[in-house]
Amino acid sequence: VAPGFIDTHTHFDAQVTWDPLCTYSCYHGATTVIFGNCSLGIAPLRKGTGERVAEYLSYVEAIPMETLKTVNMTWETFGEYLDTIDKRLGVNVGAIVGHTPIRHYVMGDESQGRDPTPAEIEAMKVHVKEGIEAGALGLSFSFSVGHYDPQGVKIPSSWAKEEEIFALAEVVGELGTGVLQAASGKEAEDKSRLLSRLSEKTGRPFIYNQLGQALKNPNAWKDHIEMIEEAMAKGIRAFPTCSPLTVTSDFTMHNCQMFRGVPSWHPVLLASPEEKLKAYADPEFRKKVHHELVEWPNDIKGNTILGKNWPDTVWVQKVVLEKNKPFEGKSVRELAEMTGKGVIDAMLDLVVEEKLDTAFLQGIRGFDPEVMGKILNYPNALIGLSDSGAHVQFRGGYGYSSILLGHWVRKHKIM
Repeated sequence: VAPGFIDTHTHFDAQVTWDPLCTYSCYHGATTVIFGNCSLGIAPLRKGTGERVAEYLSYVEAIPMETLKTVNMTWETFGEYLDTIDKRLGVNVGAIVGHTPIRHYVMGDESQGRDPTPAEIEAMKVHVKEGIEAGALGLSFSFSVGHYDPQGVKIPSSWAKEEEIFALAEVVGELGTGVLQAASGKEAEDKSRLLSRLSEKTGRPFIYNQLGQALKNPNAWKDHIEMIEEAMAKGIRAFPTCSPLTVTSDFTMHNCQMFRGVPSWHPVLLASPEEKLKAYADPEFRKKVHHELVEWPNDIKGNTILGKNWPDTVWVQKVVLEKNKPFEGKSVRELAEMTGKGVIDAMLDLVVEEKLDTAFLQGIRGFDPEVMGKILNYPNALIGLSDSGAHVQFRGGYGYSSILLGHWVRKHKIM
């Protein structure tokens, strides 16, 4: 698939079971790539807006704009987009309509910052309908608190309120075909059972990420399963994906997505290396970040993917200077204890001393074999969750089928 055509998360096989034709192709040894997840995509497009819409995709998915700019975006409608990519393909491809490009197509730059008018909601519904009638496999949203554009503003889909979300989802229900999908769906389900309500209202299956054990809240997976069971008992089809991967993210402070959404830190992520070093050495900057990430005010937790315990789940992976070797393998909290400093000062002193080249490792999920066995065997979860094609400088998410069989089945004998 040409660069840029994998236009967001590509969840290999995870959602294929909903389409009999795609399932048939997989049984015969072919690979099916489904993209357009998490509200992102590059269709429909108004003339001259391709680069702007690609910025959402680029920043959320860590796909360089240099790559996306190589795509000649000649289409306008979703159908024209499908016709464009339906050439010289070596794999089976399916696409989902993304809420973000549709919202931008209808509302322009105001798609970030206000609610749509009733007329604009009707216009968005038309484009959802046209996309699915052209061959899209469903509709995707983003409920993530960490999906921003390069300017530090949440992407269009993240601004939508329930009235808009239900109006668009009901188009899929009326057509009687297709799946609904969302980024960070678990958080929305936890908060208000949004996904179950959408699935019940539309009659369509809702697929979301994810059921798993996270270091941020290691026992939440049990509550999640109880919630799924309640919905299933009512005949509601809201299915989480789950991944057999031990998920970590490698980063340096040259380019660190981990701190997106932290008010004082976010602008610095976009700065030059020289400006980063200056900021990280600045006592005032450190004071602000300490307030946001150590004192942890209530308005922080809703805007970042981090948990309050983040210093315990980020480790020094590789240092540059020989004298700093004792810090390798230590968490940021342990680093602070070893140096007698606060966690922000300890981390940033090391980063500044090593000119941003210190390598860190962020642990995210999938470390406990006993828990993973229960999750991967849970019948109402779909095994498969991959960011292949995205985030590749931090993590790939690929290889889950061989890891499931080799690591969990053969080594740990979970099934």
